[in-house]
Amino acid sequence: MSLIIFIIILSALVIVHELGHFLVARFFGIRVDEFGIGFPPRAKKLFLWKGTPFTLNWLPFGGFVKIFGENTHLETEFPSALGNSVSKSSDSFQNKNRGIQAAVLMGGVVFNFLFAWLLLAIVYRSLYIGLSNTLMFTSETIKAILHFTLAEVSGPLGIVGIVGEASSYGFSSLLILTALISINLSVINLVPIPALDGGRLLFVGIEAVTRRKIKPAIFNFLNLAGFALLILLMVFITIQDVRNIF
Repeated sequence: MSLIIFIIILSALVIVHELGHFLVARFFGIRVDEFGIGFPPRAKKLFLWKGTPFTLNWLPFGGFVKIFGENTHLETEFPSALGNSVSKSSDSFQNKNRGIQAAVLMGGVVFNFLFAWLLLAIVYRSLYIGLSNTLMFTSETIKAILHFTLAEVSGPLGIVGIVGEASSYGFSSLLILTALISINLSVINLVPIPALDGGRLLFVGIEAVTRRKIKPAIFNFLNLAGFALLILLMVFITIQDVRNIF
């Protein structure tokens, strides 16, 4: 049961995050080719909203958005993969100014923060107390990340156990835990590691300063390296979780 609750919480938080990217992108006139609930393979096309197909996919872990022109390296290396030319389209992510690009990348982080605020406001029945606690938890999360050691980090297995314990104390405890995880996702996503929103923001900042696009080969290499680092970190943390269980 704890695993099911954890999957529901994680999926909800990822969908909220992706919804942030989606709404900001559409607000600035950027085309979004798909909003996926879960990960492919696709199970069903649900509906069309703001010109974007919403789909249900078979792997029930979170979701994703396909923002047109966000992965600029595709046009250089796989020009036929994008259909319309990214470089000529006014509704392409890459043709918006750097401020708009940064806003789209920040959308997910902001929505996770607002979602945490909403959950805490529900628990404490006060928008003010909810905001105060959200800011406090965010501050503590930043401090923890700045001083963290791998021995203190819990991975998916560890969080499943924490979810089970929180659910035994009632629904309010579960909402508070969900808010804490949402805040953690917000802060961690801002870490300037390629493959995270913070890494993409760093790239946008570099391009704004240099007034030149990062070469696709460099973009790909750094993203791949960042992704590999995250996978290795997750494997290490999961092994640590297993050791803690036994």
